[in-house]
Amino acid sequence: MMTAEPDPLDVLREANGLERADASHWTFRLGPLRPRLPNFAWRKAAIDAHDRHHLITGYPLTLAGEIQLAAWEWGAGRYPDWRATLFCSPLILAGIIAMPRRTRRAYEAGKRSESLYPKRQPS
Repeated sequence: MMTAEPDPLDVLREANGLERADASHWTFRLGPLRPRLPNFAWRKAAIDAHDRHHLITGYPLTLAGEIQLAAWEWGAGRYPDWRATLFCSPLILAGIIAMPRRTRRAYEAGKRSESLYPKRQPS
C-alpha cells in the first residue's frame, strides 16, 4: 500500500509552529515577544499562497525572510486587498532601510515571477 506524501505546506507549518490558515488567531515572533492577532478573512484567504511562496522562493520564516518575501510579492503580484498591502508596507520600508540590496534583489526576482495570488480581490 502506498502512502501519500505529506503536503510541503503542512510540513513547513509544523516545522515552524504555524497555525492552520483557518485558525481564529495567529501568532508571530518579534524577538522575545509572541503577539497574537486575529486572523482576518483577507489573511485567511491569502496565507496559503503566501506560505507556498516561502516554499517556492526559499525565503525563510524569519524577519529578514518575511521582508524579502514581501518584496518578492510586490514584484510578482501582491494579494489584491488594500489591507494586505497596508499590512506588508512596513516590511518593505524596513527592508529598504535595513537590507536594501537583498530587498531590491527579492523585488527584481519577483518581477521575473508570478505569484499564486488571484489577480483581483476575491469576493
